[in-house]
Amino acid sequence: MSGDGTIHPAASGAIPPGWYPDPAGSDSKRWWDGIHWTDQLQEPEPPPPPPSFGNYVHPADRTVAPLPTVEPGIAYTRSSWWLASSPLWILVPVAAVVEVFNALAPPPLPSLVLGIALLTLLALAILVRLAFADRTALINGGNNTAASPWWTLLTPLAYLIVRAREVERYATGGWASVLWWCIAAFVAPGIAVLALFAVYGLVAN
Repeated sequence: MSGDGTIHPAASGAIPPGWYPDPAGSDSKRWWDGIHWTDQLQEPEPPPPPPSFGNYVHPADRTVAPLPTVEPGIAYTRSSWWLASSPLWILVPVAAVVEVFNALAPPPLPSLVLGIALLTLLALAILVRLAFADRTALINGGNNTAASPWWTLLTPLAYLIVRAREVERYATGGWASVLWWCIAAFVAPGIAVLALFAVYGLVAN
């Protein structure tokens, strides 16, 4: 081989044209036209893909899916606590009002039933309004979805349970209001009885 990169046939045995390892030392192959090295380079062939066996995927080809994360949101609102304590502020005042009317001037049974029905409808309207306010506060606080307020028509407990399951998607907690409703429902009859005795004592005096 001469200084200009030419290989003489007498010295090389007339190497035929073709792709040969690059004499410059790169990993590519360079084209030999039979007389000179050209500027044409051939990139090395990529390595063969790793063998696969059934569902096996080579670690280099595996994609790692990110773990699901809980979207930021809120778990409780002021309205939710009012709903959770509804057995106390519904049952006790109704019992006290009924006792006052019975003590002062016992109404006829139809009037008593009608009065209790009207108080129940009023309480139900307040509960539905609180549920709508709770839903609005949840969505404004970052929860993309919230329970339908109309679950309150079954009972506040039904709404609070559906609400807690929905809140779990956006924030930790949400079941404390359900627990508080159960506690309030348990102690409300006892408080109502105490209120009846208190009202009866005031009226009797």
